[in-house]
Amino acid sequence: MNNHKNQNDLLNQFAANPLKVIGGYKKPGWAMKILDKISNDSIEVEQDGNITAKAILLAADESYYPAFLTLDMQNNGKIIGAYLIAENKEEFNLIPFEIAKEYINKKETELTPFRYRTIEKIEEDKYQTKWPDFS
Repeated sequence: MNNHKNQNDLLNQFAANPLKVIGGYKKPGWAMKILDKISNDSIEVEQDGNITAKAILLAADESYYPAFLTLDMQNNGKIIGAYLIAENKEEFNLIPFEIAKEYINKKETELTPFRYRTIEKIEEDKYQTKWPDFS
């Protein structure tokens, strides 16, 4: 229930100040430049054993988005969270994909299904079979 309230608070905040979701690039290097500006490590192991990793998403329309993915390592690296990056004044915010997609001027079929590539290889990730290419 609290998660629903937080989501509603976010939506109200975005209604007042619409999100500027970063991405839609024609080349993955532009997405990488954004990720390089963010000081987080490429791979972070959370307390529950899941991994949050910097990644580049390849949308269905062949455009690229910088992102963070949460991988369930008890489930061989299955994606359990995808977060796009939005600019807010002089800082970046991570926005759940489900919310961020509403602020991208594209149809959902142009975005999904997306493929991804983490910045660093995660050995236990059985879903990312083609690294360093997109899986």
